[in-house]
Amino acid sequence: MNEIHCPLVRAFHRLARRAPQAPALLGPDGTVVARRGELAAAAAALAGTLAEHIQPGATVALSLPNAGGLVPAFLALRELGARVALVDAAAPMHELARCAATVGAQTILASQERLAQLGVVWSDGLLALAVGPPLEAVVLPPGTAVLKLTSGSTGQPRAVAVTARQLVADTVKIMHTMGVRPQDVTMAAIPMTHSYGLGSCLVPALLAGTPLALPSSALPGALAHTLAAARVAHFPAVPAMIRAVATLATPETTASLRVCLAAGAPLLPADAEAFHRATGHPVHVFYGSSECGGITYDRREEPRPSAGCVGTAMEGVVVEVVDEAGHPQPPGTEGRVLVRSRSVAAGTVPPSDPAILSPGRFLTGDRGVLDEAGQLTLSGRVADLLNVAGKKVHPDEVRRVLEALPGVTAAAVLGLPDPHRGELVAAVVAVEPGAGLTVRAVLSACRQRLSPHKVPRRIVFVRELPVSERGKVRRDELLRLLNHGSPSEAFP
Repeated sequence: MNEIHCPLVRAFHRLARRAPQAPALLGPDGTVVARRGELAAAAAALAGTLAEHIQPGATVALSLPNAGGLVPAFLALRELGARVALVDAAAPMHELARCAATVGAQTILASQERLAQLGVVWSDGLLALAVGPPLEAVVLPPGTAVLKLTSGSTGQPRAVAVTARQLVADTVKIMHTMGVRPQDVTMAAIPMTHSYGLGSCLVPALLAGTPLALPSSALPGALAHTLAAARVAHFPAVPAMIRAVATLATPETTASLRVCLAAGAPLLPADAEAFHRATGHPVHVFYGSSECGGITYDRREEPRPSAGCVGTAMEGVVVEVVDEAGHPQPPGTEGRVLVRSRSVAAGTVPPSDPAILSPGRFLTGDRGVLDEAGQLTLSGRVADLLNVAGKKVHPDEVRRVLEALPGVTAAAVLGLPDPHRGELVAAVVAVEPGAGLTVRAVLSACRQRLSPHKVPRRIVFVRELPVSERGKVRRDELLRLLNHGSPSEAFP
């Protein structure tokens, strides 16, 4: 085996040598699935098997669920010096192939079932390695270790390229800022092929040895069970998980919990309050991006966070709010969020505008306001600003008004083309059964709190908003509901 150059792999092997019996992976019931020494040996054996198929510097697409051998597979690929392109394990086969082609990954490591129709060159009955036809060479940023890929379901796939040192820098600041300790059992409920799961679960496990608890599913009962059985101390979650677990968890089932955070989508204050009421633990809002890792963290212990507030800059991160010319704005003035840190990505595929992403600097697509204490409140996405008859509308402003209404559990706001006004404001509103809400009542409440041009012109009621596995609202489904569904008059 060649000398291992990846600092993540070297760190994990050091941990395994020092404490080979320490737990590395825990099952849904809290039983030890793999100890450090066993995991290191399994990864080394897999690397030896795959060495004849994967050359150092090759790009390999890795698409596995958390419980599908992902950790040893990632370790093995990095031991071989491969650049790992992480693809959502739920992505259809054609999307997986498109993502692989985007970064020049001729080789794919996934489940045998998913690769059955491809040119499989190796399999152990569960995992399989497939090598496709030659691809056009793709130039990647120097030092690329991992590529964070989006599925490209609504456009061309896109990858964020990061070095191993940038991954290390991100995890160090996350653990220091949040107070996560190496011995803290971490719930690995969010996919580790996503940026959030990579930085909050996978890399901490390799770098610091935090044991990972793998729930049987993301269903409320499964999450609550593993929180208790595995004595989870660190729970990185998406808001949908917080809402679901709040219906089942108790102070007893979360007795070991120390750090609970929500990221990936806006956290409703009511959901955070319900979780605190059920468990006694606050939910801390975490704001980050694939291009730069963690940005801010709400360190406060308040049971009900302020809507849109995402906390202060993480350790080692500088956050500014700037105008369109890049000039810093004073506290209280809205602008675009600019981030400087050591964990800013090396680049993207296709390449980003240097004005957006450059060494140590990332100009996000989010708008926000900093207060005198450095607390950042997000006000919406730059690209999501609606133009209604020449006037700008922040969808998040309208969303927060809707979500403040009794009986509303969540809302999504977007623009629909309109020949007379440019765009019109439309909303999909999730409401509680038995709420008795009507469109007329919702519009009346909006007119009392919003300027006329911000009031939704089309409203559809649903039981739940359509969300992806990573907790983000699916825009394609929202558009389908708004364009093809009938506007609801009332919701029983």
